[in-house]
Amino acid sequence: MLFGTKVLQLAAAINVITTLALAASIPDNAVAQYWGQNSAASSGDGSQKNLAYYCDDATDVLILSFLTDFNVGGLPTLNFASACTETFSGTNLLNCPNIAQDIKTCQDKGKIILLSLGGAAGSYSLSSDNDAKTFAHSLHGMFGKGTNKYRPFGDAVVDGFDLDIEGGGSTGYATLVNTLKSLDSELLITGAPQCPFPDAMLGDALDNAEFDAVFVQFYNNYCQGTGSNFNFDAWDSWATSTSPNKDVKVFLGLPGSSSAAGSGYLPFTQVASILAKLGPYSSFGGVMFWDASQTSSNTAQLPNLASAVADLLHTGSSGSGSSPTTTDSPSHTTTTADTHHHTTTATSASDTQTAQSSDTSTQSPSDTGNPKHASTPTTTSASSPSPSSGGTSCGGSIKPGDACSSEGQFACTGTSFATCDHGAWVVTPCGSGLTCFRTTDDSSIYCAQPSSSSGLPGACPNNFVAPQAYVTSMVRAHLSVTSATTTSWSAVVNARRTKAKPFGSKVVVTMKVPDGMVVNDVISGGKVTQSGSVATLQINNPRRKSMDIVFTIHGTIGKNGVFMAPSTSGMSFQ
Repeated sequence: MLFGTKVLQLAAAINVITTLALAASIPDNAVAQYWGQNSAASSGDGSQKNLAYYCDDATDVLILSFLTDFNVGGLPTLNFASACTETFSGTNLLNCPNIAQDIKTCQDKGKIILLSLGGAAGSYSLSSDNDAKTFAHSLHGMFGKGTNKYRPFGDAVVDGFDLDIEGGGSTGYATLVNTLKSLDSELLITGAPQCPFPDAMLGDALDNAEFDAVFVQFYNNYCQGTGSNFNFDAWDSWATSTSPNKDVKVFLGLPGSSSAAGSGYLPFTQVASILAKLGPYSSFGGVMFWDASQTSSNTAQLPNLASAVADLLHTGSSGSGSSPTTTDSPSHTTTTADTHHHTTTATSASDTQTAQSSDTSTQSPSDTGNPKHASTPTTTSASSPSPSSGGTSCGGSIKPGDACSSEGQFACTGTSFATCDHGAWVVTPCGSGLTCFRTTDDSSIYCAQPSSSSGLPGACPNNFVAPQAYVTSMVRAHLSVTSATTTSWSAVVNARRTKAKPFGSKVVVTMKVPDGMVVNDVISGGKVTQSGSVATLQINNPRRKSMDIVFTIHGTIGKNGVFMAPSTSGMSFQ
């Protein structure tokens, strides 16, 4: 008996050790992909396969999207497009045995499976910390190791939860995370903030709860990866100095193809270039893509974008596929339906601002629709100055009369912009209260109202500014200038509800534009009328019930090609 007892005790000890050893964790240099919304189908590039299809060598983390309505104290709402349509009898809660089996298949292959809360196509919020605690118990019982009458994935257990909070306010999310961790210390918790720091919805939770990773959206924002305002350093500083979990991983979040976001798509060569610069950051965790249906359809780099990036992250190689025969360029897509959206930080300017464009591009929006058939743009542009020559929005050292080499080139230098005229820089102030920014494609510049933020970690010391946002008690909106020439401009507007009241099927936006500026069209669907300096945009919202709306606008420039961005102080939403 004594010998047998020791054997049983030893077996139990081994079992505990094995359980601990098998506890899920976010791997290093990982590729994470959202799955569930079939966003590529809306652009005609492809359709979503079942979850297990993506559990290959290209993907380490799969994020099921989304749980769209919290319904605290009741049954939540799930939405996985056409991947699951069956419901529990007498309820609207999805019952997904096929997804449940795929979760187990993926986990058997060592993949991390997370369930994402929120998203764009939903109406949700937490009204209090007590709400958060109640909701945490529901999540644990229905999707974690707990027991609940209703379990959409049966006995399959997700590895954790992702907070993709698009709107509804910041209340309760720190408590939600802390309660989930107290119920199961092995649960992984991730967040999906946008790159403007701090994130309006998740900032408090990120500072007061332990996240294992953040999938930062570096697209649809002024701080996306293509421009000189790219701010991964601010997120690294947060991760290493502010986050309660100093081992939290920061992911580079990117669109999976040119149809996956309003701006910020990067072809493989540019992704590789950025990744080469992120290696020194101790917090760097890998790349997140929105979404799996988009990357699998994007074969500009064979066999597809996710596989090529995974090869680069996992082995340091560029993959076994050949280089593409066509060239992708950073695109300004005309599609925003069913995309993964968070916050953007606005670009705005007063009516008296003056700004210049350094790009003489004639690229048409139609050139950038499908990554499989993207053509090399016929763009001519003065080369961008290096940061040391004043090329970034956080200040520079250009002085009047300094030598320059490219006639007609423009550059930012603090709150002024510089023009290269006959070999010498001419420096012009932006105007009272304005500062100089580069467009998100980094090819041109403009002056705009800065936000009140300053001194963000990792940014330009004591001189960090961000374009100002439009904020009311109900809406937070951001206008990011994506490109500008001497005759035209493009911008992406991203608006989020700050309370749990969704946007409707039609959204009316008015904005005040400087004299000589015209808003011509809404690419994502809608119409524009303009009377004098006031433009009225009627936006079609295909999701109807959504916490955010993202749309692309194009306009023309008068008065000798001087670009003046719309002012957020003159913007309203109805």
